[in-house]
Amino acid sequence: MKFKELKKSLAGGVAPIYLVTGEDSFFIERSVKLITDVCLSEPSLNLANFEGQDLKGNVGDLLDALSVYPFMSEKRVVVVREYYPLSQDAAKLKGYFENPSDTTVLIICNSGKSDNLSKLPSVTVVDCAKGDDGLLSAWIYGEGKKCGTVFEPEAVKKIIEYCRSDMTRINGEVMKLISYVADDKVVTSEDVEALCVKETEYELYEVVDFIASRKREKAYYALVGMMDGAGDGQRLFVSLYYHFRRLLYVSVSNMTDEELSKVLKVKEYAIKRSRVQAKSFSAKRLKAITDDLSRYDSAFKQGLIEPTSAMWNGILNMLIG
Repeated sequence: MKFKELKKSLAGGVAPIYLVTGEDSFFIERSVKLITDVCLSEPSLNLANFEGQDLKGNVGDLLDALSVYPFMSEKRVVVVREYYPLSQDAAKLKGYFENPSDTTVLIICNSGKSDNLSKLPSVTVVDCAKGDDGLLSAWIYGEGKKCGTVFEPEAVKKIIEYCRSDMTRINGEVMKLISYVADDKVVTSEDVEALCVKETEYELYEVVDFIASRKREKAYYALVGMMDGAGDGQRLFVSLYYHFRRLLYVSVSNMTDEELSKVLKVKEYAIKRSRVQAKSFSAKRLKAITDDLSRYDSAFKQGLIEPTSAMWNGILNMLIG
């Protein structure tokens, strides 16, 4: 099930084993809290926590914890974080998963996938991938409502974009904005621009949009701002190079988003965003830009040009090309 379906599911009863997995740590932690709150009135008495690395080759400790009877409660909760058991460990766990205790709830929280776990019986998977715009918007509006603060639609859109849909960052920025407008009780687009920190990759998307539409002055000043913030011309140049290389890949490849994310070693969300942006360029122009940046990349690695000069030369060629 998706994270947004968990609360409704818990109203109908608690499952014995949850595999809470995905790239959004905020949703993972919120899932743990939702499940724990349903099960426990006093967590200090019936909550056990383990790190997955401590259980490798040592499944006995986990099985022992799962067999402990709850103290003054109907349920006990065992939480294990980042647990990716080997096949032999999963085989030892299979007996418990086939017949789990009705007084213990096991929650395994993983940022990545584990086939050895998901294939075991009695596992309820909670998908904590990054939320879609509808879910994130509803959450922002809801947090504002709790504090009597109104978020303008354009402000909500910018918060999501600036934070690249990462709920941990969104939560921090929303709390900051609510405090900032304590008297006015309205968060505007201008407030977001003034206070929220843009994720570097979002800033790159913005710069590349300016380049695509040949807004030379805006591209220049955006890059100056990024350079001032990064203080490192080489890192910014490399980020720009890999960004355009990704755009070229998604433009010419027949692979799925999932396949490309594995090849390019980025999240699927980045591939989806890149597909949208790549449509602003022809494949020919993307190839020319990537080749140009590649030449400058090779030049500064050989010590023939400074990283900052390489970046600005590459940008100049993009803007006039």
